[in-house]
Amino acid sequence: MNPQQYQQASADGQEQLQQFRSFVESMHDSFYRLAHRLLQDRELAVQEVERTFVEVFRRHAEEGFSPTTGSMRAVAYRVLIHRCKMAKASGKRGLKKVKLGPRTILEAVDALPDEAKLIVSLKYECQLSYEEIGEILEMSPERVKKGVWCSRERLSKWMEEPRSSLSLGVVMH
Repeated sequence: MNPQQYQQASADGQEQLQQFRSFVESMHDSFYRLAHRLLQDRELAVQEVERTFVEVFRRHAEEGFSPTTGSMRAVAYRVLIHRCKMAKASGKRGLKKVKLGPRTILEAVDALPDEAKLIVSLKYECQLSYEEIGEILEMSPERVKKGVWCSRERLSKWMEEPRSSLSLGVVMH
């Protein structure tokens, strides 16, 4: 490699790194919120988001990083979701299934089944379109719409349930 080719390769690498930094900055908050929603652990969510970005960068650094394509975002979301599922399945940090009395919207979302929680989080927390969610989860936009609709119906019913002394954690003797 002659010096001119080396300088060009170095400049391309710097540009690629800057594009990656911009991508991380633009996606970090929504990735963290999604990871935290799925894992229910702040530290583990931060760790999995960081590992996701490293894995995405490794995968695409050789091919040329193009953060403007919708598929790049979809790949990154897929990696994050996979990492969160694996962390949850491996029982890292003693993740525990918490039974909450669904009285706030966040508690109600946390009580949804995993797939519904994921769809609702991608739609409302990450503010993705049905098409983007379908691409990420590899399902049709119609199925995503149905999942959102069913989840909203379920959330509405849960929010309307009257509070009982048990749901508030009050023990009566």
